[in-house]
Amino acid sequence: MKEYIYSLAQLPESDRVFFTEMLSYISENVKDITRNGDEVTVSYEGTDEETIIEKIKELEKMILSKLNKKVTEVKVKTLTDHTDRKTFNNEDIFQPMLDKGIVRQLGSGVFAYSGIFLKVFRYFCRKVEDSAEKLFPELDKVNYEVPVLIPVADYEEGKYFETFPHHIMFKTTLKNDISVIDRFAKNGIKDESILDETRTPENVLRTAACVPVYPMFRNQEISDEKPACVMVSGKCFRNEGNNVSELARLNEFYMKEYVFIGTPEQSKKYIENAYALWDFWCEKFNLNCKIDTANDSFFASNYKKLQLFQMLGDSKREFKLLIPSTGNYISCSSANFHRTHFTKVYNIRTKQNGAFCHSSCFAFGIERLTYAFLAQNGLDSDKWNDEIREEIGKYVNLKEGAV
Repeated sequence: MKEYIYSLAQLPESDRVFFTEMLSYISENVKDITRNGDEVTVSYEGTDEETIIEKIKELEKMILSKLNKKVTEVKVKTLTDHTDRKTFNNEDIFQPMLDKGIVRQLGSGVFAYSGIFLKVFRYFCRKVEDSAEKLFPELDKVNYEVPVLIPVADYEEGKYFETFPHHIMFKTTLKNDISVIDRFAKNGIKDESILDETRTPENVLRTAACVPVYPMFRNQEISDEKPACVMVSGKCFRNEGNNVSELARLNEFYMKEYVFIGTPEQSKKYIENAYALWDFWCEKFNLNCKIDTANDSFFASNYKKLQLFQMLGDSKREFKLLIPSTGNYISCSSANFHRTHFTKVYNIRTKQNGAFCHSSCFAFGIERLTYAFLAQNGLDSDKWNDEIREEIGKYVNLKEGAV
């Protein structure tokens, strides 16, 4: 294994985290990325240093050449700050969960859950569903558990390939050819040439729970009096490369979302109503957390432009929780204002004046919520305070061995 050390000091400070994340995607030969302060070590094999440097320069150009320095001074703002709160637990919980079999790693960024992790996971799922009636009781809510596979055509239409190509995972199969299938049956994946015999993918593994919702409303008119409200849940998949991190960043994870489609005022109103759930958890669990303005991890060639639009338009906010053992804050939930991005694509309009609707979504990463909660409170529910035990006990049985 060879190593190349890159200095982040030559980049604007606001771009350094994103640049480090994107290094994972510069080449198949990159095997690991580690950051120490403003130095990043790129571990690679199967190529030479000159090629790695060339790829890094290409990434630099994508990130630095899009907008001038004056425009890129849009910074993250912390809107709510509870980072001074002491946490009940400060010890690492990830390795103990592995040692006890509470979580079992099945592959890179892929886990099975049991025990206290599964109980708290179910709590957050049920709390999100139960809270919808309290947060927006006047809306007619439709609840979907959505499939993993989404047609490639929908991803092209929704422009996901332009904005998040690095996250895409495709579903494919071997060609329906008896000789190809027989060869695979005899030799399996050891015969690498068999991968040349796969079919052109027709489906994508869904990257966000809300993706199927917008095509469902294609060419529909939404009443100005009451917006559409969809609660959507399902497994999601993202290629995180070398950025996989414990249970904080996974290739396969579970999301629940509230999605609203209506007038601009309605889109904003119901997102603001949903903030109450963040406030509830923050106070009920005494969480060390913060709410920040944010932008998505767009692909490098679109990064500056889309980051600017999202930050200036206050289009995304994230609910971040501390992992005490590492000192890192991870985004566990987000509020997203799409405006007319999806409604124009799918021709979704208001009934009264025919204007394009606005859409918004409120997303919950269930593994991240669970992991951060346990990281701050520990794995032994008997040691939690009565208020926490009572709240979670309303939704799951915390007794040992209960399912």
